[in-house]
Amino acid sequence: MKQSNSINLSIVIPLFNEEESISILHEKLVEVLEKINKSFEIIFVDDGSTDNSADIINTIHQQNGRIKVIKFNTNKGKAKGLAEGFKLAKGSIVFTMDADLQDDPEEVPKFLAKLDEGFDLVSGWKKKRHDPLEKRIPSKLFNKTVSLVTGLKLHDFNCGFKAYKREILDEIEVYGDLHRYIPALAHWQGYRVGEIPVQHHAREFGKSKYGWERYFHGFFDLFTVVLLTRFMQTPIYLFGLTGLFLLVFGFGVLAFLTSLQVIHGSILGRRPLSYLGVLSVLFGSQLIATGFVSEMLNQLKNRKNKEISIKNIFSHSRENQAFEISVVIPVHNERENIITLYDQLKNSLGELGKDYEIIFVDDGSSDGTIETLKGLQTSNQTMLKIVQLRKHFGKASALQAGFNIASGNVIITMDGDLQDNPDDISRFLNRIDESADMVVGRRTGVPFPRSLNSTAFNRVVSCLTGIKIHDMNCGFKAFKRHVLTDIRLYGELHRFLPLLVVKRGYRVAEIPVNHRERLHGKSKYGLARIPKTILDLFAVVLSTDFRARPLHLFGLVGLSIAAIGFFINLYLTILKIQTGNMAGQYTLLLMGVTLMILGFQWFSTGLLAEVINKLRHSGTNKHSL
Repeated sequence: MKQSNSINLSIVIPLFNEEESISILHEKLVEVLEKINKSFEIIFVDDGSTDNSADIINTIHQQNGRIKVIKFNTNKGKAKGLAEGFKLAKGSIVFTMDADLQDDPEEVPKFLAKLDEGFDLVSGWKKKRHDPLEKRIPSKLFNKTVSLVTGLKLHDFNCGFKAYKREILDEIEVYGDLHRYIPALAHWQGYRVGEIPVQHHAREFGKSKYGWERYFHGFFDLFTVVLLTRFMQTPIYLFGLTGLFLLVFGFGVLAFLTSLQVIHGSILGRRPLSYLGVLSVLFGSQLIATGFVSEMLNQLKNRKNKEISIKNIFSHSRENQAFEISVVIPVHNERENIITLYDQLKNSLGELGKDYEIIFVDDGSSDGTIETLKGLQTSNQTMLKIVQLRKHFGKASALQAGFNIASGNVIITMDGDLQDNPDDISRFLNRIDESADMVVGRRTGVPFPRSLNSTAFNRVVSCLTGIKIHDMNCGFKAFKRHVLTDIRLYGELHRFLPLLVVKRGYRVAEIPVNHRERLHGKSKYGLARIPKTILDLFAVVLSTDFRARPLHLFGLVGLSIAAIGFFINLYLTILKIQTGNMAGQYTLLLMGVTLMILGFQWFSTGLLAEVINKLRHSGTNKHSL
């Protein structure tokens, strides 16, 4: 989205049937903006008005060249109006306000002052509303709920009076009724969101366009916001973890009932519990299947270069300057280790006699890491680049941000905790020169029990994938540049990089590396990552072994499950024919029917996955050449 430096402020005003208010609002707004002494434009978005609103704003437009008009033939909703207004806006700061005269243009300077304090988005808070009690109560309940769920402490998400820095609107898409959640979406991307109390005037003309239904819709939209924020990069965690819980619970209930059936000859009147078990299995299975499909959609989104939110890039290198080696180091709260690591890197890389760059990616540190990094950078240090992410996005996103700006023919990744030895870099380069496309470090000297956990993980991965990598999780790796061009990292996929590379037909080698003890700080990893790692592994298998034909995976699983259910039901049918009853087989009947439904569920999900796969490969070359 291109923007013009000649305009400082853009005011976007969506409206529907506001003929009495438009002229008054225009006069007040122009008067205030001219006092501010900043260049501005006012964009009226007529959302299919049926009164004289369109004629009035067209007349204003003809009289004032700073007025722009967008007109819809039918009512498309406020979010659509704002989205089109944002596309047209050219200001470095964009305001939104309603056209009903309840927002006061005199408040604009207060928003600008708040932005000058370092905020990226400022939202109005109608502290003293003139709405009746029956509207204030649901509004307060709605705002409390949204604040609790999203983690953003705002008093008034519904207030239409807001100010945004341009870059927020370039990153966040507005559709449906999500306009009221822009602050929450921006907050999750790492932008700084503030709030100021604003005057709320009583409506003079017309009547409110909103009623109870907007809160009803708003609560449903809240689930969308949770998905777009907390699980934006890894939707499989939301669906997969919830599904696994329900699946384990459901099968546990059915196993308990089966034991009762075997021991006592009946389930002792616990039929409602059997229904709960069946429903848990069905919903759990469906959620897991939905998680895999959402992962495919997420990969489609990431192929379209949906980048992570970067706050700053600090670099003194020339534009398009090329290097032979790029070292990418993601760091999160590693202030005490950075200076020592940087000095060791300069010494080790300097001995190689090759042009190199060192790229530190600050992944939302809170301990002063970014200040320490900036202190290392002087005007003549063209080899040092610093990428500052807006918040803590995770190691995969930090690595991807580093890969995006790396220019070396060989790209090396290592951790920022001093446990990787920069002197080993020369050995990585030697293996690259021996025709390996990727070299993975194999850590030696890892203390127990971490070594046991790592060994178990790598053996499980080898058994499931048929690829033997001794230390999949080692962060010390080297790649030829072309290896990373068709791989995009997000979520937790960084630990499966060797697997992704091998599956694309590249040559991967391993070398032993010296694993040093951590001197400062503490490890960022624990047992909590294990369930997520399991889901990631299945997602990787889906995107590699079944990349071209996902129906082969879903169909095989679905038909296998359905076949088991079919034979259970066939057995019960034969039993019924031979004995005339199925006494004592109630739980088995439930299980047979459940398995058949599960099988067809997974098979139908596979068909949907095939459609998504077609979209993903449409117009692209899916093969690595």
